[in-house]
Amino acid sequence: MRIKNIKYQFFLFLFFVGTTIFSQNINLKVVGNAEQGFNVDIYSGNQLLVHNSEEFSLKAANLDLSETTEIPAWKGSEWTGNENLVKLSRETYLSDFDLNLSITVTYEVINQQVIKKSVDLFQSGMPTLYFTIKETSKPAETPLKYVTFEHDNFPGGFSHEMYPSAGFVTPNNLLVGFLMDAGYKNHYTRTTRRRFNGHGGGFVGMRKLPDPELVSVATLAERAIGKEYIQQTFGEMFNLDTGNDIILKLDNPYKKVGNVDIERQSELITLNCEPSNRSGIEFLTPFTDQKIYTVSFLAKGNSPIAVKLFRNKNGLKTVELEHGIKYIDQFPINENEWTLFKGSIMVPYIEHDSVTMFVGSQSGKKCTIQIKDLQIVEHQPEKQPYNKMNMGEKATITTYIFVEPWKNHHDFVISSQTRLAEGKGFQGTLIEKMLYANFNMLTWITSINDFTPFNVPNMNYAPDMYNRDSFFSIVSSYNEELNLKIWEQWAKTQNNKGAIATIITPYMGAIEAKDNEATIQFLIWAMMNKRRFGVTLPKEKIDKAVSYVLNEFDENKDGICESHFTLSQVDIIKYDPKTDRLAVNQGMFAIALRTIKELGYEISEAYIEKAEIAYRNFYDIQRKHLLFDKDFPDVISLTDLEPEFFALWLFNSPMLTDEMVINHLEQIPVLNKMSNSPHSEYGTTAPVCIRLTDDEKGYAYLSPEYQPFMEFGEINYKDGARDGFYYNGGSWMRPEYCAYVVGQKHGWKKAKALMENRAWAEINLNPNWPYSKEFIPTKWTTTDSWWPSTRGLSWNVFILMANEVAGFRTPEMDPDFKK
Repeated sequence: MRIKNIKYQFFLFLFFVGTTIFSQNINLKVVGNAEQGFNVDIYSGNQLLVHNSEEFSLKAANLDLSETTEIPAWKGSEWTGNENLVKLSRETYLSDFDLNLSITVTYEVINQQVIKKSVDLFQSGMPTLYFTIKETSKPAETPLKYVTFEHDNFPGGFSHEMYPSAGFVTPNNLLVGFLMDAGYKNHYTRTTRRRFNGHGGGFVGMRKLPDPELVSVATLAERAIGKEYIQQTFGEMFNLDTGNDIILKLDNPYKKVGNVDIERQSELITLNCEPSNRSGIEFLTPFTDQKIYTVSFLAKGNSPIAVKLFRNKNGLKTVELEHGIKYIDQFPINENEWTLFKGSIMVPYIEHDSVTMFVGSQSGKKCTIQIKDLQIVEHQPEKQPYNKMNMGEKATITTYIFVEPWKNHHDFVISSQTRLAEGKGFQGTLIEKMLYANFNMLTWITSINDFTPFNVPNMNYAPDMYNRDSFFSIVSSYNEELNLKIWEQWAKTQNNKGAIATIITPYMGAIEAKDNEATIQFLIWAMMNKRRFGVTLPKEKIDKAVSYVLNEFDENKDGICESHFTLSQVDIIKYDPKTDRLAVNQGMFAIALRTIKELGYEISEAYIEKAEIAYRNFYDIQRKHLLFDKDFPDVISLTDLEPEFFALWLFNSPMLTDEMVINHLEQIPVLNKMSNSPHSEYGTTAPVCIRLTDDEKGYAYLSPEYQPFMEFGEINYKDGARDGFYYNGGSWMRPEYCAYVVGQKHGWKKAKALMENRAWAEINLNPNWPYSKEFIPTKWTTTDSWWPSTRGLSWNVFILMANEVAGFRTPEMDPDFKK
């Protein structure tokens, strides 16, 4: 029995630490001479892996793009170093700009799997220089195949995927992978779309498209003539309004969708729609992989228009196309005059699927819509540099190379995350490394004209920074630049009342500032920034936020929180008039009061105690759990323990008793039990929100008849359609994991095991998605039913703070931590 237990503990050590045994000696070798220049080859032991002809190529332009110059194949004129650290340098005169450019390329072996490469550029003679830099890495031998984050055998061209990584497999089965630093450091953005104008909702593609070829691979045609490479391109913009355009013929016949009568006269199409869920036309587009298009038409009628693009595989409709026109469900048109719809879309590699487009009504009402001049244009855009080399400021581009034995694509996806974390000097368990890397890859610049850091929840939410999500993401890091600059961006959104906005979206405006938890988080973040970095923050901004919180949430000054919205992630309804029924709101208000007091404002302990007592009063002695909503006492939620986590994390002072916490957690069903999980006697995921029942099962998913979300629940919870999904039983890692930490701090014996199971589930429950997710369903028969839009959620990195509270990690494990 003792031997078995030792083996099991060793298994957990390997899993959570993420140890990889690989004894090859990665090393560097300088090749070339003073006359032809020097560059670096990469070896594993005596095996040459990467043999480049240059370190990079560079294209530069002045600010009006009237003058350009190139360095087609840079090599160093001198070098220093050894097999683990090499510096190449050269002073270059750019005659087209009468400018001296100093360049240093540094290779550093970080560990036996990872190499860091930095390109430093410096000029002191021109206010600003635009530049694009391309790093082309060439396999020393013809690879068996190329891999990217989403594809096991990538055929080539640009790879615009959820995570920017690519690699090749050598003939003797070594994987050589290529990664990059975060976009706010390398000055790229992965945004391909913007919010649509007006009130039509949805997205359209951008006319100036940044970094579409951030990662690219030799095409099959190039490989056929001996060209093998992986290329990373930084600071290159495709301008869709310049270059060449090709108007495509639309020969495919229209297919009638729903209850609609179609009339056609030349270029005019009239849709007479009868009531149905979707009424209009659908047709096959001429879209093909890795090209850029614009769809346009004129429309008028008495119903908003929906424009939808879907991938089709083997004749079956699959997912909505991501990178451009999306969520256009209610584009507003006028009954008496023509309105132009125009939206671009970047088609990435979609496995040669076909694409269909629907145009029509989703209103469910009788209507008439007219469409004319429907056109699809294929772009061959001009490529322009946009990264900036400012006078007297060093510009740095950082990339990473990792080497390990090739196993399978699943392990490549995991290594793409863990090796990036290691390259950046991060220490932690397997899941911590993965979440840290994911967070970095979702933190880029705001736009091609604004290099302020910007953090998005996942690629599905891009281009928008949801402020509450970015709070949990950024505050998890000890990076002073990120914490201060994004906090300052929040501060700029403050309205006249003092509220902080819910969202920042590049290229369009946003007016959503409301009484949710964003302003409380703004104050917590201010307190953390003062603690961590000793900074002085703008008093007038904090004054206004404090005034807003005190007056908006407790107008009566009785310690009872009232709000139109939940002060948690469960933000799908509005309460009008304000409600005081929610446990999480009361707890977060108590946290806000203690935060305001630490920020130096006069808040009495008696007032704080009133708020904390009111939070404790949400505990129902008979039901033995906190009441999510007093009007729905059978509903239980893990979010109701979030204020308690904040109390332990921020102030090391609990608000709830051990009995309250343990009884609450004991009633949360833990589902998705798996025999190969670390603790197979327990489930691996718990619903964030569920109904408790008195039957043998003990719980039920929400139904239209019993649910606290009003119209949202009535519409979405019919016939069990969303059982186990989203806020009807979905498992959200951050609140679940933090709730278990609360349990651990209150002496709950199951806490650590469930934390380990939940970490395991994030990586392994869906073997095709070994990365962070917005939520994991708790009721499903096949992982094909999981929502693709949930992949890669940034705020799960907050478990770094949870593990600090639990005592499982220290601040020093973060590479940006400074004592």
